[in-house]
Amino acid sequence: MPRPKVPHPQSQVREIAEALQRERPDLDPVDYLYLIYANRAGRMLESVDDKHCRRDFGISAPEMRVLYALRRAAPSYALRPTELYRTLLITSGAITKQVDRLEKGGYVARQRGPAKSGGFLIHLTAKGLKTADEALSSLAEVGVMTSNTLSYEERAQLIGLFEKLLVGFEDRLENFKNTSSSETD
Repeated sequence: MPRPKVPHPQSQVREIAEALQRERPDLDPVDYLYLIYANRAGRMLESVDDKHCRRDFGISAPEMRVLYALRRAAPSYALRPTELYRTLLITSGAITKQVDRLEKGGYVARQRGPAKSGGFLIHLTAKGLKTADEALSSLAEVGVMTSNTLSYEERAQLIGLFEKLLVGFEDRLENFKNTSSSETD
């Protein structure tokens, strides 16, 4: 028996903002709401993207991100496992599991790396390349959630703002890692 749908309030984000403002009037919402909203939007988009990837391509969204990362690595369409997990901001164990599943499905192949460097590379197969291209085209066509909500100009502006935000986060994260590792030495 299907579960009954629970109606969602018109805008939970407004409730979040109002509740936080009520509880912490000493803080300026501009200083923290964008982070809460970005996190919330990310979780929603991740859920929609995962359902889309599983339904249309038979793999999870995290696995699809591996294919996208390899697709960007032209012209060889290959990366070392270390490059993959650093690019995707996941653990080496997670990348190993994802690559194992993708290899089993014929999307990627492990091949020995250059003799001088040792190790191995993860290569995108013809099936993986086709899947990554189809998925990216599908993502662009569907526009998942934003195409009905934001105009083209607003989406372009949002891209610029996210790029600025992410570059700042990456710099701060790198500085944090450097500070943390020097303190433990």
